[in-house]
Amino acid sequence: MLSALNHPVRRGILRELIGGPNSASKLAKGFEVDLGIVSYHLNQVLAKQCKVVELVDTVPRRGSVEKIYEPRLELPADLPDPGAPGSREEALWTMTLAARLLEATEAQKARK
Repeated sequence: MLSALNHPVRRGILRELIGGPNSASKLAKGFEVDLGIVSYHLNQVLAKQCKVVELVDTVPRRGSVEKIYEPRLELPADLPDPGAPGSREEALWTMTLAARLLEATEAQKARK
């Protein structure tokens, strides 16, 4: 879980997914970051390695497939504002999200 929050792109992806399902291409446009970078962090790290997001839909687009992801756990909508990368607000946002993810993970394990 800490690995999921250990990079500004991954924190940004999680922040955007709180608002609802999204794809790497739409996230990349919003972040003004290369699609390959967003796709790697979304698919390889957050979905496969950390398992905090999951693929929920695929949409054919111009000869390829757009993959739509959403959080595996319910992420809180009432997090503090994230602030600029490296700011105190960003650190508070990250710590709050980490605590909520841990709580959700433990609650999910308790239900099983």
